Amino acid sequence: MMNTTRIYRFHQYGNPDVLQLESLPLLEPSAGEVRVRVQAMSLNRADLLWMANNYVEAPTLPARVGYEIAGVVEAVGANVTEFQVGDRVSSIPTFSIRDYANFGETAILPVRGLIKTPENFTPVQGASFAFAYFTGYFALVELAHLQPYQTVLITAGTSTTGLAAIAIAKKMGAKVITTTRTSKKRNVLLRAGADDAIATEEEDLVARVMNITENQGADVVYDAVAGGLSERLVQATKIRGHWIVYGLLDTENLGLFPWLPMAIRSVQFHGVYKVFDFTGNRNLGSLGNEEALARAKQFIAGGLSDGSLPVVIDRKFQGIESLPEAMRVMASNHAAGKIVVTV
Repeated sequence: MMNTTRIYRFHQYGNPDVLQLESLPLLEPSAGEVRVRVQAMSLNRADLLWMANNYVEAPTLPARVGYEIAGVVEAVGANVTEFQVGDRVSSIPTFSIRDYANFGETAILPVRGLIKTPENFTPVQGASFAFAYFTGYFALVELAHLQPYQTVLITAGTSTTGLAAIAIAKKMGAKVITTTRTSKKRNVLLRAGADDAIATEEEDLVARVMNITENQGADVVYDAVAGGLSERLVQATKIRGHWIVYGLLDTENLGLFPWLPMAIRSVQFHGVYKVFDFTGNRNLGSLGNEEALARAKQFIAGGLSDGSLPVVIDRKFQGIESLPEAMRVMASNHAAGKIVVTV
């Protein structure tokens, strides 16, 4: 009898309701690949965009889903020396989701897409750090060259990427200003390490940033919103500062690009920045930067080990069957941290 494994796939584009848990043949890893027995799956907004066919890559139906997992190596392909059966591993965003998608009882991944899970981490923690911390590291360190005396403005601060960026900036000694739509989540941001939190629907964003920075503006803006917030963000950026757009949450106002404020303040615009610009993605034509990737691994591993880069879990769901429900909770935008499904 052929061995099988349960894998999530979708046969049409849409919301989490299109997900189907299917029994499929258990495949062996090819050369340079590893098969992982999945213990935890961590959700990203990219997963929702992928299922809706609104991501930077287009699915070929039926398609699998999911970037971040943690588990135990149960089989290795030819020429694999980095891992052996029994190793605890976590996925990192160095591959195309068209080639490798991970939500299910097992996942096959390239060696380059895995690192060993920190020894003191549970599977839930091991599945929950990579996407946010690698994305934030490359933006703040490799693109903006953030310095200890500088100020970072982080939008959507209670998102997983926002919380990770707060930790990275504080680890580097920078001052952190965050935004949230209302003041309800202000204390969450301050507890996460932000020096100031601005409620954009209640306060004058530009005036507040200028007051905090003595009329200089933020050296770096790390932005997941864009759209209608763009002009105010540019006005709040220091002359010749960096505006890094890595998300487009305000999809209704994407056409509102602030050309004149950009010209006036000579802002260095990086958008839309993707983690794959540094880690590589063959289907996007991104070759990656191996030296920067090595630096990122060292920085993140060190921060996870010493606790300076915390993993914030908002909610855990038990059982692989709970993935669609967990996806719906993530889509509601009420989480402040990672949503994880244990397998």
